[in-house]
Amino acid sequence: MQTAIALLSVLLAADAAPKQRPAPAPPPTAPADDDNAKPPPPAPPATPATIDVARLRAEYDKLRDALFRSRARSMLVEEGVYASKLGAKIHWNGAPDFIMRRAEVLLDGNSIWDSGEKPLVDEMISVSERPIKPGTHSVTIRLEIRPGKKTQKENEGLGYELEHSFVINVPDGKRTTIDISADDDGDLPEYEPEIEIEIESEK
Repeated sequence: MQTAIALLSVLLAADAAPKQRPAPAPPPTAPADDDNAKPPPPAPPATPATIDVARLRAEYDKLRDALFRSRARSMLVEEGVYASKLGAKIHWNGAPDFIMRRAEVLLDGNSIWDSGEKPLVDEMISVSERPIKPGTHSVTIRLEIRPGKKTQKENEGLGYELEHSFVINVPDGKRTTIDISADDDGDLPEYEPEIEIEIESEK
Protein backbone atom coordinates (compact mmCIF):
# COMPACT_ATOMS: atom_id res chain seq x y z
CA MET A 1 0.00 0.00 0.00
CA GLN A 2 2.74 2.41 0.88
CA THR A 3 4.51 1.51 -2.31
CA ALA A 4 1.42 2.38 -4.38
CA ILE A 5 1.05 5.69 -2.59
CA ALA A 6 4.72 6.51 -3.27
CA LEU A 7 4.31 5.78 -7.00
CA LEU A 8 1.17 7.91 -7.15
CA SER A 9 3.01 10.79 -5.49
CA VAL A 10 5.84 10.54 -8.04
CA LEU A 11 3.39 10.62 -10.95
CA LEU A 12 1.52 13.65 -9.59
CA ALA A 13 4.80 15.51 -9.08
CA ALA A 14 5.86 14.78 -12.66
CA ASP A 15 2.61 16.19 -14.07
CA ALA A 16 2.90 19.35 -11.96
CA ALA A 17 6.48 20.11 -13.08
CA PRO A 18 6.79 22.58 -16.07
CA LYS A 19 7.36 20.85 -19.33
CA GLN A 20 10.58 21.85 -21.19
CA ARG A 21 10.17 23.10 -24.74
CA PRO A 22 12.44 21.60 -27.35
CA ALA A 23 15.38 23.82 -28.24
CA PRO A 24 15.05 25.62 -31.61
CA ALA A 25 16.93 24.17 -34.52
CA PRO A 26 20.19 25.99 -35.23
CA PRO A 27 20.14 28.30 -38.28
CA PRO A 28 21.51 26.78 -41.43
CA THR A 29 25.14 27.55 -41.89
CA ALA A 30 26.35 29.13 -45.13
CA PRO A 31 28.40 26.83 -47.25
CA ALA A 32 32.05 27.44 -46.91
CA ASP A 33 33.70 29.31 -49.78
CA ASP A 34 35.43 27.01 -52.13
CA ASP A 35 38.58 28.69 -53.37
CA ASN A 36 38.93 26.07 -56.03
CA ALA A 37 35.46 26.72 -57.53
CA LYS A 38 35.72 27.90 -61.19
CA PRO A 39 33.76 30.98 -62.39
CA PRO A 40 31.10 30.37 -65.05
CA PRO A 41 32.45 30.49 -68.59
CA PRO A 42 31.99 33.86 -70.37
CA ALA A 43 29.21 34.22 -72.92
CA PRO A 44 30.36 33.68 -76.50
CA PRO A 45 30.92 36.94 -78.43
CA ALA A 46 28.13 38.08 -80.70
CA THR A 47 28.70 37.20 -84.30
CA PRO A 48 28.91 40.42 -86.38
CA ALA A 49 26.38 40.77 -89.15
CA THR A 50 27.90 40.18 -92.57
CA ILE A 51 27.10 42.48 -95.50
CA ASP A 52 26.71 40.95 -98.93
CA VAL A 53 28.38 43.67 -100.99
CA ALA A 54 27.82 41.84 -104.27
CA ARG A 55 24.08 41.56 -103.61
CA LEU A 56 23.82 45.25 -102.66
CA ARG A 57 25.73 46.25 -105.80
CA ALA A 58 23.41 44.11 -107.95
CA GLU A 59 20.33 45.73 -106.37
CA TYR A 60 21.84 49.19 -106.89
CA ASP A 61 22.54 48.49 -110.57
CA LYS A 62 19.02 47.11 -111.03
CA LEU A 63 17.40 50.21 -109.50
CA ARG A 64 19.67 52.49 -111.50
CA ASP A 65 18.80 50.75 -114.77
CA ALA A 66 15.09 51.01 -113.97
CA LEU A 67 15.52 54.73 -113.26
CA PHE A 68 17.28 55.38 -116.56
CA ARG A 69 14.62 53.41 -118.47
CA SER A 70 11.94 55.51 -116.80
CA ARG A 71 13.74 58.70 -117.79
CA ALA A 72 14.15 57.44 -121.35
CA ARG A 73 10.39 56.86 -121.61
CA SER A 74 9.78 60.32 -120.20
CA MET A 75 12.09 61.83 -122.83
CA LEU A 76 10.21 60.07 -125.63
CA VAL A 77 6.98 61.63 -124.36
CA GLU A 78 8.56 65.07 -124.11
CA GLU A 79 9.90 64.89 -127.68
CA GLY A 80 6.35 65.11 -128.98
CA VAL A 81 5.45 68.00 -126.68
CA TYR A 82 8.41 70.41 -126.44
CA ALA A 83 10.42 71.77 -129.36
CA SER A 84 13.07 73.31 -127.07
CA LYS A 85 16.20 71.25 -126.37
CA LEU A 86 18.95 71.43 -123.76
CA GLY A 87 22.48 70.02 -123.91
CA ALA A 88 25.72 70.55 -122.01
CA LYS A 89 29.49 70.30 -122.37
CA ILE A 90 31.92 69.97 -119.50
CA HIS A 91 35.58 70.92 -119.95
CA TRP A 92 38.14 70.02 -117.28
CA ASN A 93 41.33 72.06 -117.62
CA GLY A 94 43.08 70.96 -114.40
CA ALA A 95 44.84 67.89 -115.84
CA PRO A 96 47.36 66.40 -115.35
CA ASP A 97 47.85 67.81 -111.82
CA PHE A 98 44.18 67.16 -111.03
CA ILE A 99 41.89 64.65 -112.68
CA MET A 100 38.10 64.53 -112.84
CA ARG A 101 37.04 61.24 -111.29
CA ARG A 102 33.28 61.68 -111.54
CA ALA A 103 30.77 64.14 -112.95
CA GLU A 104 27.02 64.55 -112.63
CA VAL A 105 24.49 66.99 -114.09
CA LEU A 106 21.14 67.69 -112.42
CA LEU A 107 18.15 69.51 -113.91
CA ASP A 108 15.60 70.92 -111.46
CA GLY A 109 17.01 68.63 -108.76
CA ASN A 110 16.86 65.44 -110.89
CA SER A 111 19.98 63.74 -112.25
CA ILE A 112 19.98 63.72 -116.06
CA TRP A 113 23.56 62.50 -116.58
CA ASP A 114 26.04 60.66 -114.33
CA SER A 115 29.42 59.27 -115.32
CA GLY A 116 29.11 56.59 -112.62
CA GLU A 117 32.12 54.65 -111.34
CA LYS A 118 33.90 54.37 -114.68
CA PRO A 119 37.05 56.54 -114.94
CA LEU A 120 36.83 59.72 -117.00
CA VAL A 121 39.66 59.63 -119.52
CA ASP A 122 38.42 62.56 -121.61
CA GLU A 123 38.91 66.16 -120.57
CA MET A 124 35.71 67.17 -122.41
CA ILE A 125 32.33 65.53 -121.76
CA SER A 126 29.23 66.02 -123.88
CA VAL A 127 25.79 65.59 -122.35
CA SER A 128 23.25 64.62 -125.01
CA GLU A 129 20.47 67.04 -125.87
CA ARG A 130 17.05 66.42 -124.39
CA PRO A 131 13.64 68.04 -124.92
CA ILE A 132 12.78 70.55 -122.24
CA LYS A 133 9.91 72.82 -121.34
CA PRO A 134 10.65 76.46 -122.19
CA GLY A 135 11.22 78.79 -119.26
CA THR A 136 13.51 78.98 -116.24
CA HIS A 137 15.26 75.88 -114.90
CA SER A 138 17.82 75.11 -112.22
CA VAL A 139 21.00 73.33 -113.31
CA THR A 140 23.54 71.77 -110.93
CA ILE A 141 26.97 70.44 -111.81
CA ARG A 142 28.83 68.10 -109.43
CA LEU A 143 32.48 67.22 -109.95
CA GLU A 144 34.69 64.87 -107.94
CA ILE A 145 38.34 65.88 -108.27
CA ARG A 146 41.43 63.84 -107.31
CA PRO A 147 45.19 64.43 -107.62
CA GLY A 148 46.84 63.30 -110.84
CA LYS A 149 49.14 60.32 -111.22
CA LYS A 150 52.30 62.40 -110.86
CA THR A 151 51.34 63.80 -107.47
CA GLN A 152 53.56 63.20 -104.46
CA LYS A 153 52.85 60.12 -102.38
CA GLU A 154 51.73 62.04 -99.27
CA ASN A 155 49.05 63.81 -101.34
CA GLU A 156 47.59 60.75 -103.10
CA GLY A 157 44.51 60.55 -100.87
CA LEU A 158 43.53 64.22 -101.23
CA GLY A 159 40.79 65.69 -103.37
CA TYR A 160 37.38 67.37 -103.14
CA GLU A 161 33.85 67.51 -104.53
CA LEU A 162 32.67 70.65 -106.30
CA GLU A 163 28.97 71.53 -106.64
CA HIS A 164 27.71 74.60 -108.45
CA SER A 165 24.06 75.53 -109.14
CA PHE A 166 22.67 78.22 -111.43
CA VAL A 167 19.42 79.21 -113.17
CA ILE A 168 18.97 79.34 -116.94
CA ASN A 169 16.19 80.55 -119.25
CA VAL A 170 15.37 78.17 -122.11
CA PRO A 171 13.79 79.95 -125.10
CA ASP A 172 10.85 78.35 -126.87
CA GLY A 173 11.75 76.33 -129.98
CA LYS A 174 15.54 76.77 -129.64
CA ARG A 175 18.55 74.60 -128.81
CA THR A 176 20.27 75.73 -125.63
CA THR A 177 23.81 74.55 -124.83
CA ILE A 178 25.50 75.02 -121.48
CA ASP A 179 29.31 75.19 -121.76
CA ILE A 180 30.95 74.53 -118.40
CA SER A 181 34.71 75.03 -117.94
CA ALA A 182 36.34 73.97 -114.66
CA ASP A 183 39.95 74.23 -113.52
CA ASP A 184 42.16 74.10 -110.44
CA ASP A 185 45.40 76.08 -110.17
CA GLY A 186 46.11 75.02 -106.61
CA ASP A 187 49.32 73.46 -105.32
CA LEU A 188 48.53 70.48 -103.07
CA PRO A 189 47.56 70.34 -100.29
CA GLU A 190 45.86 73.63 -101.30
CA TYR A 191 43.02 73.92 -103.82
CA GLU A 192 41.93 76.78 -106.07
CA PRO A 193 38.86 75.53 -107.98
CA GLU A 194 37.44 77.75 -110.70
CA ILE A 195 34.32 77.32 -112.80
CA GLU A 196 32.94 79.32 -115.73
CA ILE A 197 29.57 78.91 -117.44
CA GLU A 198 28.49 80.08 -120.89
CA ILE A 199 24.97 79.65 -122.26
CA GLU A 200 24.14 79.77 -125.96
CA SER A 201 20.75 79.40 -127.64
CA GLU A 202 20.17 78.98 -131.37
CA LYS A 203 17.59 77.64 -133.80
